[in-house]
Amino acid sequence: MNSQQAITLALIASTSITSAKKTQSGRTEAYTPEQELAGFTVPEGFVVELVASEKDGIVNPIDLTFDASGRLWTQTARMYPLDPVKDIKWNDLLRLMDNPEEQDKNPEFKRIKDLYQGKTKGQDDIIILSNFYENKQPTVTKWASGLTIPQSILPYKNGAFVAQGSELFYLEDTDQNGSADKRTPVLTGFGFTDTHTMAHTLVRAPGGWINFSQGALNKGNITATKSGSSTRIDYSKIARFSLDGNKVELVNAGLNNIWGFQLRSNGQWYMTEANDMGLSVTPAEPYTAYKGIGNEKLREYQPFFPALHKFRVGGTGISGLAFADDTTNTFPEEYKDVAFLANPITSTINCVRIVRNADGTVTAEHLPDLLKSEDDWFRPVNIEFGPDGCLYIADWYNKIVSHNEVATTHPDRDKSHGRIWRIRHQSQTPREIPNLHAASNDQLLSFLQSPSLHIKRYAAFEIIDRQAKDCTPQLIQVATDTTQLSTTRIHALWALEGLQVFDQDTWSQLLKDEDANLRRETVRSLANLKVTAQVAYQLLSPLAKDPHVMVRSQVIRTLENLGSANADTINLLVSFCHAPAPDNTLGGHYEQNFERYLARRALERYPEQLKEYLESTLAKAQPSEKILWAQQALDHQSTASFLKQWTSIQKQPLDKETLTIIADLCKNKQISNAVTPYFANREHAQHIAQLALDHIQDTYTTQVGFPLAATCLTLIKSNDVEDQIMGTQLASAYRITHIHQDVSRLLDNSKDPKLQREVIKFLSHLPAAHTNTLLQIANDTSKSSDLRIEALTAYTQAKGINSLPEVTAFLKKNENNKHALISAMGSTVQGCKLLASLIDNNELLVTDIPSAIIQRTVDTLPKGEIKDQLSKHLDKEAAAIKNAVTKRIPELTRLYAEKPGNTTTGKAVFTGMCLTCHVVGEDGVGIAPALDGSANRDLEHLLTAILLPDEAAEGAYVLYRVTDSAGHIFEGYKLKQSERGTMLAIQGGLTTFIPHRTIAKQEHVGSKSFMPSGTFDKLPDQTILDLLSYIKTLK
Repeated sequence: MNSQQAITLALIASTSITSAKKTQSGRTEAYTPEQELAGFTVPEGFVVELVASEKDGIVNPIDLTFDASGRLWTQTARMYPLDPVKDIKWNDLLRLMDNPEEQDKNPEFKRIKDLYQGKTKGQDDIIILSNFYENKQPTVTKWASGLTIPQSILPYKNGAFVAQGSELFYLEDTDQNGSADKRTPVLTGFGFTDTHTMAHTLVRAPGGWINFSQGALNKGNITATKSGSSTRIDYSKIARFSLDGNKVELVNAGLNNIWGFQLRSNGQWYMTEANDMGLSVTPAEPYTAYKGIGNEKLREYQPFFPALHKFRVGGTGISGLAFADDTTNTFPEEYKDVAFLANPITSTINCVRIVRNADGTVTAEHLPDLLKSEDDWFRPVNIEFGPDGCLYIADWYNKIVSHNEVATTHPDRDKSHGRIWRIRHQSQTPREIPNLHAASNDQLLSFLQSPSLHIKRYAAFEIIDRQAKDCTPQLIQVATDTTQLSTTRIHALWALEGLQVFDQDTWSQLLKDEDANLRRETVRSLANLKVTAQVAYQLLSPLAKDPHVMVRSQVIRTLENLGSANADTINLLVSFCHAPAPDNTLGGHYEQNFERYLARRALERYPEQLKEYLESTLAKAQPSEKILWAQQALDHQSTASFLKQWTSIQKQPLDKETLTIIADLCKNKQISNAVTPYFANREHAQHIAQLALDHIQDTYTTQVGFPLAATCLTLIKSNDVEDQIMGTQLASAYRITHIHQDVSRLLDNSKDPKLQREVIKFLSHLPAAHTNTLLQIANDTSKSSDLRIEALTAYTQAKGINSLPEVTAFLKKNENNKHALISAMGSTVQGCKLLASLIDNNELLVTDIPSAIIQRTVDTLPKGEIKDQLSKHLDKEAAAIKNAVTKRIPELTRLYAEKPGNTTTGKAVFTGMCLTCHVVGEDGVGIAPALDGSANRDLEHLLTAILLPDEAAEGAYVLYRVTDSAGHIFEGYKLKQSERGTMLAIQGGLTTFIPHRTIAKQEHVGSKSFMPSGTFDKLPDQTILDLLSYIKTLK
């Protein structure tokens, strides 16, 4: 491995570190609030004011939320972080995440769960601030105590919903004495293995729902304690539960850690991604999926929402989101549609203007920061606009903010400071903040027209909570008044929805309104109002071709959530079963794929109605490709119905979605036989093969191997060597081994070295049938050494330890190819065992074997002397490497301080090698963490990540190993895992897919990075310094 490769490999998965002695801030003492304030820089006209600090009991605040009387709620997080397990192998942690029973047996899990469930008192509080407007000294009340990191709070009536670790509960003040005295469980079962990705960001939504998010490194089966209904929430998700506590369901899938989550004044949802990834802020339309750790979707067939931004705001911990959505007396007009992002890593408040356009495209612009701080202890972890139109900031104020940067028990984690700041523009004037709980119904109707979004929204919610149906006439008047602001009309509609008021003429009028947001919200409300299917069809059918994509998609969601259907609504859903678009580009293609996904998932809710529809005259009028897609919503598709559609579908080039459908249906022999002639057709063979190879992770099934075998045979019997190669690759990828005799004959008929290698690769999946051929090639000195070694390796897969004489003989005769042979042998279980025997027989030295192969060998061997010998060697080598690097880091730090490296040279190294896995901006492969904002990382942290990647590997990026039934060993980053198989990614973005039926074993490998360590001695000091200097430019 050359030095540039070593740099790249070491940087992979370096988003965390457990052994660094320094943290992001080099300063060891906190500034006073006055000193910190002096270091803030904001644009001209803005003012920053201190609201409260540790002097007022504010310690490690996380949440900021305002209630109906304008009071500000927050909490302490003295107990953060509280991971239940430390220094545990990732594979063991995953097992614990998936096994609640095992967790209950673990003393630390039980101790922490008892804290979250309130069985044991914690050290944290919920705090309410009042009388702080106009820069007054706040009144601070401790509303609840004995809690354990209550990460999110949502005031409701005389209490508040609280998300705390494994639990979500409702605290209330029943005797109205100013403190909580009753706790009612609402949801339970959240994962809490990773404190910083537990459930959080509670947001009340229309329709009687509360939405919230969970980060990527927790799993759980969430149960509504009142009803017993449950749903899995694994990895990063947006979910929601009903206000009555009876229901809990998923809303969005993906990203990694969503700490910024907002429902805008126009009813659109937006969220942030902590690690940016081109999605620092993004629309969060319900039922959307985004790429992230786990790469889970709500449905396997749904499209991923694409990355939006070429720019990056910097940092890896975007933690809050706010929009200045008041209509007047707020931030200046130039901040309209600007997302403010709390960035605790860079100690800034970033600005991104973002708008979702009618055609689905997103217009986004990275603007200058709203706030910068000279104090790198300034850690804005949340932001929220208050009822006064000012922006409030929760300042964690800490030397350390990153959860994974240093040990969770690190003594430098500050647990005694915290500040709340307010940013206002000098043009803003004081606003009266009403107590909406105490307001009359008439006053609430008046407050609906307040310029303050907070007052407007809480007025609508207060009307709902009171069930003030006497407000209905006025609400209808406001909702239909085109002279009113759109946001006012939308909130009046929400109030009507919450009162369960429906008037068909009113809704018909609203659905024709010019404002797309009002049309969308009117469509959405119909599901909660439970109108009949016929009424829904009458109202919604004209909107099937609405010019705004979010109105169209809401039509489909409403038809799903309505809970009832008839032939007309089913036909409307089928009309959305578009042909698949070739990609997910916003502005047409993504929306086309999104609508067809929504339509299929909606149809899944109505199987009986769909079956009846498919036999109706309405269905006959729909194009075949729409009917075929709609039929996939049924558990079982009739042979006759598919064959009927296949007659017309086969006249067009096969697409990925149709191939996926066929792959799943081919277990029916009649269907398999029907499509085979098409697959065997010479005109289609190349296209089908390429399509199947490109999308194997979505199209693989055992049964599709039979029609694909016809494609393979057509290609390998061609006179074109490129066709033969493609046919062999297809047979190998799909493990179509029943045509092995046909494939093996290519060895006799062609001398093309690339084809011969592909044939041997194919034969390695069924080596026992061709041992003589493989051994003959291995011993043929006229063949290339690479080909001979591949053939010998395949031979050993069949013969196992019995092939030791042949391997020993080859090794003695081909000393110059020793390392190539070791590398090849190290890629199979049988080969690893043979290497151990060669060491035991003194034919090889332990030092001849790379540590990665030794690790595989140790993992494959049974207990015994040679296993112990190899294990001790690994431990000794790892200790030596760590010791040397630990001694070297201070020296490199000193050299860097004296004379940083050459950024031009460093950029060349970084661009040429590091971007083969990482991503910066829109450059790079992106299978490893984004390195944007690396300038803010501590120097020791960076050096450790480069030189000791295993020390810096975050759990999700730990090496993943798959062993198949033929003995092949595959290692890399687990990109995707499903019932079809497992997809691994390796350096350069290359991927390999292992079919599920062939997998013998798969697991994460200890705590090792999926890139090798132990290469520090190959990295010259100057190369490291050059690279560091360039990385330090990545803001």
